[in-house]
Amino acid sequence: MPSGEVIESQAQERRELFSRAMGFEGLDPGQIADLAEMSFYSSFAKGAPVFLQEDPCKYFYLVAQGLVKVFISSSSGVCVTYLLAKRGEPINLIGPFTGSPRILSAQAMQDSVIACVPRDKFVAFAVTNPILLANIMTILGKAIDSANSRIVDMMEKRVEQRLVRVLTTLFEKFGAEIRLTSGELAELAGTTTETTLRTMSRLRGLGIVESKRGQVKILSPASLKDLDDDPLWV
Repeated sequence: MPSGEVIESQAQERRELFSRAMGFEGLDPGQIADLAEMSFYSSFAKGAPVFLQEDPCKYFYLVAQGLVKVFISSSSGVCVTYLLAKRGEPINLIGPFTGSPRILSAQAMQDSVIACVPRDKFVAFAVTNPILLANIMTILGKAIDSANSRIVDMMEKRVEQRLVRVLTTLFEKFGAEIRLTSGELAELAGTTTETTLRTMSRLRGLGIVESKRGQVKILSPASLKDLDDDPLWV
């Protein structure tokens, strides 16, 4: 079973989740109902791991409530956040097809509920539904492009430029109010908390953002887009 606590849920609730979830566009109601029957809900407290680096994959995971981060952690403890998944977003599209351990970990950033489908059932369903496979390939293509773009950013862009790009992406995904700490922003931008704090201070001075502990508010989205018009995939 998953590391979280299995909780009761109604099939109709799970059908509603899958019918609106990323990657499941184009499936008919009967197919969505089949997925819902295979799934169950598991709850994770804020800070709890959903899966850890090198864990074998046993389930497909889809966020039903809350916020989950998927990240890579080095042996020295440096973390880079790869994905912030909200309701209706999957967090492990590759794992179910390989079953093999990977270098990614996932952690609940808020109290969260995740729909879990046993790996063997999800793979059997996917291989008989080409629409789902095509959707998954599209999502993975965007994720790979974003990962490659981050590598180039690390090589060529100043930290300030990387952080602006992260803020632009977060604005487009979550809106003007972003509930993340400086440390969490640093993990997205691939820098240190101290550097993030200095950069945020400059952005506040320009009137682009205002911030307080654990929260950033984008005051001038147009100014952010003027500084960077190519958001990432998070």
